[in-house]
Amino acid sequence: MRELVTLAKYPFLQDTRQFIKENGPSIHELLHDPPYERARIISIERLDNALKNRDVGQRSLANESDCIMEILSYPLARMVAVCIGDSFFKKRYALGEASHVHRYLLNEPTPFLLTVAQELEVTIQHNPETNIIKIFFKDYLRNAPTRYKEWKMVNRGISNGFLTISQKDLARILLESLRERINKELVARECDKSVYEVFFSDIQRFQNILALQKKKMEATPVGKVNIEKLPPCMKDILSAIQSGENVPHMGRFSLVAFLSSLKLSTNDILKLFSTAPDYQEDKTRYQVEHITGASSSTEYKCPGCEKMRTYGICPVDKMDDLCKKIHHPLSYYSAKWKQEKQKQ
Repeated sequence: MRELVTLAKYPFLQDTRQFIKENGPSIHELLHDPPYERARIISIERLDNALKNRDVGQRSLANESDCIMEILSYPLARMVAVCIGDSFFKKRYALGEASHVHRYLLNEPTPFLLTVAQELEVTIQHNPETNIIKIFFKDYLRNAPTRYKEWKMVNRGISNGFLTISQKDLARILLESLRERINKELVARECDKSVYEVFFSDIQRFQNILALQKKKMEATPVGKVNIEKLPPCMKDILSAIQSGENVPHMGRFSLVAFLSSLKLSTNDILKLFSTAPDYQEDKTRYQVEHITGASSSTEYKCPGCEKMRTYGICPVDKMDDLCKKIHHPLSYYSAKWKQEKQKQ
């Protein structure tokens, strides 16, 4: 029973997938047969909770039936998420699954975390005698929330390409690694027609909710800024933050500097970051005020388009005709306002 509980808590593991392969129903049975109705219900619960609470939700794992339904609900939820066909939703769902796992990982022994790290291809060195954990710097940079001072590499020290981290830090890094992996897997998949037919009403409900949220988001100005007129790069960074992604430092820096140039207040900017998975108002406020010059002698400027491309935060595939004519995000925003005035 203990092993089954572990599989239910960590449905992304290879052991869980193997368990389903050897003991689980066929896709047709999972979608249609009465014994699996509970798994179908839980799969929608996972998606609802992920969208509303950024966590797929806690359910009882008191007996074998509980565990099996929880295990089977995971692949179902993933299939439905793909059929909903919204990139924001996929990111939000991936965060919900990863955040849920993170709560469990915080209470697991080190050897189990090392097993999860290996499965997620995060390179770790561990000394069992001293319990010192070290992570390869590339995995650290890709997964650590380096926007916070204590996570910056300069405050960690590095030796032979590895940084020392705590067990709690490792759990947080695994959260980000899992979130990224699930999102990539969802993006790579196509909707199964039979899944769409079975969950048609729920899929439409989610799509309607997302459409309303998008309209509300676009119609509601941030301070005095019209979101519809933001350049693609800033929309992309903003969307990533709101969906819970671990946005790189330069992305956050560029957005803050851009919004500051448009005279947004610190509080308005903070509201945008409040949806981030490890949002800490005091630390985020310090960073925002440093960039905007409120607590320093320098007000930093938003990078131009060339630098944005160099930093890898220019979504080239989303560039429109106006993007190709201008050389700075602020010029894009200004040009959008001029276009609207000319129409009036």
